[in-house]
Amino acid sequence: MTGAGKTTIGKLLAENINKDFEDLDETVERKYALSIKDIFSKYGEVRFREAESDALMNSSGDIISCGGGIILNKKNRDYIKKGLSFFLNVDLAELEKRLRYQKNRPLLNNANLKETLASLWEKRENIYLQTADHVISVKDGSPKEIMKKISGYIK
Repeated sequence: MTGAGKTTIGKLLAENINKDFEDLDETVERKYALSIKDIFSKYGEVRFREAESDALMNSSGDIISCGGGIILNKKNRDYIKKGLSFFLNVDLAELEKRLRYQKNRPLLNNANLKETLASLWEKRENIYLQTADHVISVKDGSPKEIMKKISGYIK
């Protein structure tokens, strides 16, 4: 889900195990020279999802931070399953706290953030759980603690 800490933890993990890291949102932003919010506004979600899929399929990162919606496409899920994947599970109340003042996440531009997050979770929960090799609860854990937990699964 958006705001789970994928980029923060991914960067820490890559540094810790000396691997290349790629954030797909950043890759798409560089390609379009626009923010994700502006890409959504100018081109729409469908075009963004296509660019996101392309970035995934062409990624050179050893550790990849995917946007929360990347799992909506079966081709992406199949690609993700070729590697080792982790779902960072964050309580919706915590996500609401983290995202309350965020203005750069286009799917969250809604007057009722709590409802929006609940709706996204309802649509995506099973897909996240079916795609991930490991579900990592991030409740009460610092990014460094979560990174150490994940690194324990990597051989």
